Parts: sequence; structure tokens; C-alpha cells
Amino acid sequence: MKKVLITGVAGFIGSHIAQELLKRDDIEIIGLDNITSGLQSNLDLLNSLDTNNKFTFHKADIRDFEGMKEILKDEKIDTIYHLAALVSVQESMDDPMKSGSINIQGTHNVLELARVLNIKRVIFSSSAAVYGDEPTLPKNENSLVKPISPYGLEKSIGEQYMKIYNEVYGLECVVFRYFNVYGERQDPASDYSGVISIFNDKLKEAQMPMIFGDGKQYRDFVYVKDVARANIAAMDMKDVSYELFCVGTGQKTSIYDVFTAFAARYNVTGEPIYKEGRTGDILASVCDNRKISEKLGITDFHIFKDTIHNV
Repeated sequence: MKKVLITGVAGFIGSHIAQELLKRDDIEIIGLDNITSGLQSNLDLLNSLDTNNKFTFHKADIRDFEGMKEILKDEKIDTIYHLAALVSVQESMDDPMKSGSINIQGTHNVLELARVLNIKRVIFSSSAAVYGDEPTLPKNENSLVKPISPYGLEKSIGEQYMKIYNEVYGLECVVFRYFNVYGERQDPASDYSGVISIFNDKLKEAQMPMIFGDGKQYRDFVYVKDVARANIAAMDMKDVSYELFCVGTGQKTSIYDVFTAFAARYNVTGEPIYKEGRTGDILASVCDNRKISEKLGITDFHIFKDTIHNV
């Protein structure tokens, strides 16, 4: 039986990874979350699916190293999924001290926890925000890292911490740079949710959403269940040292395309409300996913237009 720790387990992606792991007979899950941005409803769902008592939850904050150590000191964990973070670009701009304490010091705490408790592997959720607005596309694992927000910088620093802990302490580290993740249970009230869940929430009530900028900016929207599959494949990888993967579909979808798709779904006519673009927002982003396809075998990514009914 393998035991895994998921930080940020009550969050959008963390709860999906836990949900998929609960389907396996060889995994026990310990979840940590401070329930600041995570949802109790996600924990309720996981508890309802936990028919064999394989899921244990602890309310904890990744900034509290000693508290986490006390909770986990006797658990003999094999793998950590580190997802807990302040995930809002805008909030990182507004309160960079808070953002840094969570995304930099919190990540360092998780790595140090792995070191002192002899945990074998850490799988880190990073972000395509590390690239900033550097214009070369598509983005791959070797693309220039040039963040334009505290959030992007913090994720880049987290990646470097992973690399150092691998090189100095031999900790196995896998880093995923997610592009724009969407899917079921994404909270439209969260800044991280982005346009898909927000537009869905607005247009199903026949309300016009806001678009910051001209709507021509585009993203690579990747379905959360594909992200969960990639994370589980990373846990099962053999002979890991330090691995970095971009996680996206390779398909471009403009913000205006997202609007028109949901407007058509709910039979809403009219135009969105346009607002000035926000500082720190990225204009264009698309993934080169050849490495994750070749090395992890994730080749059948869902496409946004085929999964819109799941949001």
C-alpha cells in the first residue's frame, strides 16, 4: 500500500487528483488544506467516495512547518502532491507579501518536510505563468522563463527549489507547468477559475460577462481530468530524478471564442462587457505537449469544445 499526501486537497485540481486516486486499491491519501480557497463541498465529495477508509483529512497551513511535521511524522508517506497555493495573479499583485509567504515559503516548507521525513517524491503544480508575455510560441519545457507577476515569479522560484532539493538532497521531483485548467467543480467565485467557469456561470443566468482586453487573447485550456491523469502517471514513473512537463492540449482558444461557445449553449444574444486589460495578464499562451505525450503517454487530451457540457 502506497501513502500519498495532497496539499490543497480541498481545491479544484487537488480534489480531482484525490478522486481518481480513491479508485485505486493500492493508495491511501492524507489531505491537507486550510480551507481558505478550497471548498468544504470537495471534502464532502471525497468522504462520500471513500468507501474503504483510505482518505484522511487534516486542516493545516503549509506556512506552518512544525504543525505539518507533527501531523505527518508517523505517516511514512511515499509521495507528496503539492498543490496548496495562492493561485490568483491579481491577488499576488495586490498583496505580494502574502502571496510570497504561501507560494515561496510554503513550498520550501513542503520540500523540507519531504527531506526530514524521508519522503521519496514531490510532484509540484507550477504554472505557465512562469513564461510571462515572452512572445515565442508554443511554450515548451525549454522556453524562456520571464514572469510578469509575483505569482509567476513565485512558481518559478518553487521550480528552482525543486531542482535544488533534487540535486543536493536526492529528492525525486516532478514539476508540472499547467496551462489553463478547467472542468467540473471549478469555483466561478475564484480568480483562478478564469473565463470558462465564470462565463458559464454568467451566461446560464443570461448575464453578460466581462472581458478584460479585446477578447482576441488566447489560451490553451486543459481539462482537469487530463491534469489528474498526468499527476497519477507521474507518481507511477520509474527512475525519476528531476522532471519538468508542460501540461496543455496544444490547441488555441480565444477568450471571445469561449464567450460565443457558452452564449450558444444557453441561447444568449448580445456582446460581452469589455474592460481595460489587467496588469499581469498574459496575451497569448499555448503548449507544446510533446514531452508529456512521449514520456507519460498522455496523448488523448480532451478539447474544450468537446467538454463544454461538463463545466
